[in-house]
Amino acid sequence: MPLRIPAPVKPGGHLRILSPGMPTMAYIPDRVRRGVRVLADAGWTVSLGANALLVAEDGLTAGTAADRARDLMDAFLDPSVDAILAADAGLGSRDLLEALDPEVIAAHPKPFIGYCDNVFLNYFLATRAGIGSLYGATFMVHIGEAGGAYPETLDFLARALDSSAPLVYEPVPTRTGDLIDWYVPELERVPRERDIPGGWTWLRTGKCSGPLLGGEITLLPELAEYFGLDLTGAVLFWDISYHGLEVGPLFEQLCARVDLTGLAGMIIGGHPLRAPDEWAKTIAELVDEHLAGLDCPIVVNADLSHTCPSWIVPFGERVELDSAGPVVFRRGAQRW
Repeated sequence: MPLRIPAPVKPGGHLRILSPGMPTMAYIPDRVRRGVRVLADAGWTVSLGANALLVAEDGLTAGTAADRARDLMDAFLDPSVDAILAADAGLGSRDLLEALDPEVIAAHPKPFIGYCDNVFLNYFLATRAGIGSLYGATFMVHIGEAGGAYPETLDFLARALDSSAPLVYEPVPTRTGDLIDWYVPELERVPRERDIPGGWTWLRTGKCSGPLLGGEITLLPELAEYFGLDLTGAVLFWDISYHGLEVGPLFEQLCARVDLTGLAGMIIGGHPLRAPDEWAKTIAELVDEHLAGLDCPIVVNADLSHTCPSWIVPFGERVELDSAGPVVFRRGAQRW
């Protein structure tokens, strides 16, 4: 299906912040104020969704699914809003899908930026509304960073929203995988240490191109089933979150439930809690065990993960992967 890329958005544009998932904006108002100030200082106009600060009765999401879906639809319909940035993810984004109107969204295309569980919305926008979106950051995790957003994050945001120019990514110099303590303000406001060295590890070299599709590894089987995905010819990205899960069983399940044999390439994000060399060795063993016949470029420790800073990438757009160079998105009109 055709994938239309929303018009470029430049600094000075209006960003609407809304909460499709967890209610962290309601729990940490200091981080909200910090993030708004960071965006304003970078030249952006910022507003919050009408329901962005709600908390559902169970305390797990930012209001009901209807509340959250209404904020998203309102943001697409508001002509003053240039782009939409998710506040946080975690859980709850899938619950919005049945309440969204893809025809209305398609008639009012604009960039949506999400991360982790928000990927359900990225897939919905591509497969149901036929528009491109962005993946890799949220307002609370990346923009509200204690001590201020990392310079790379603000650069990635500005370049990703400017869909008129090619987007080129190279390794960041250092990263952090430290957990954010959402519920203890004294700990939340301590800047995280960027103590993970940057750099990628190529398990299989070469060149490829294809639409970039993926998500956090625990979500991929459900995403493939829900949206009926065919990953043949795609460049698959995935990472693992903080939850202490063993990647072996998850990767085995992924290979059993999703056909990965026709991939054009694979991008695996860095692990937030494991050393890059150890993580690369683990992934190399899993690929050799479960995808021995897959002959395509595979890179590990990419900056598209639950480490920070994280790339902000055009979801569903064609990406060029080259083990001798950077990751490149040419942008412009694409096809799913």
